[in-house]
Amino acid sequence: MPVGQVKMKRYKNASELYDVFYKERKEDIAFYSRLLTEYKSRLDNNRVIEIGAGTGALTNLLCARAQRVVTVEIDRRLQPLLEQQVAAENHRFLWQDILCCDYEELLNAHFGGAAFTVVGNLPYYITTDILRQLLKNSRCWNCAVLMVQKEVADRLLCGPGSKEYRAISVILQAFCTAELLFNVPPHCFYPAPHVTSAVIRLYPGSIPVDDPAGFIQFVQSAFAARRKMFAGAPAVQQALQMKRAALEQILQSAGLPINSRSESFTPDDFIHVYKLAQKSFRNPDNL
Repeated sequence: MPVGQVKMKRYKNASELYDVFYKERKEDIAFYSRLLTEYKSRLDNNRVIEIGAGTGALTNLLCARAQRVVTVEIDRRLQPLLEQQVAAENHRFLWQDILCCDYEELLNAHFGGAAFTVVGNLPYYITTDILRQLLKNSRCWNCAVLMVQKEVADRLLCGPGSKEYRAISVILQAFCTAELLFNVPPHCFYPAPHVTSAVIRLYPGSIPVDDPAGFIQFVQSAFAARRKMFAGAPAVQQALQMKRAALEQILQSAGLPINSRSESFTPDDFIHVYKLAQKSFRNPDNL
């Protein structure tokens, strides 16, 4: 069973939860041992943030390979079980929601200001939220090895022309180097899910724009107007505070057709257009 998913079920009582925990833990130990062997994992550094503890199987394997591991886990029902299973001196649990974490505080409080590696089997229903959070805090980490639903991995790694191409595809590729390591078929989990998973690796690059949050909002607005011409989309005009004529001029300056649609832009096209829009906004006569 994917790590972190055991807690998402509803159980009648603590005894039932504990029984399932220990049964799935045996499966997890075997699975993650195989996974790390296949990956031939050498951690990019000795500092690791683990997103979600699940049964603690992966946590212990990480503790054996890294100098310092901090696991962020939201479900306190698992606290007595996990603290019994994971007792390594180089490990600490943080009982909180990963989406509410202050990455700068994690960096300074637990790793002395040094960048860390992020590892986790992401809960599928908040995968995009976690990725956006990682991208906004890319200064704090230098590698992420994540298991996601294969459909999500395909979306993250695809380019213009693909029906899976989305705002998150552009944002991730603009801020990171991303690669697919391998797929994980359903039979690797207990119980077997109905979908295939995939392990991806991300390396953050240099931030390509002065205002990352503004760029992310711009890209999201552009894809909200999917199948509409970029310059004529009200969402884009509002995000960049420009009228159609000004946007058409920016497209021409970027070497793009004025009737372009957002889904035809590469990540580099989005970066170029956004920089030109910022330049024009600061100095309208200098486009």
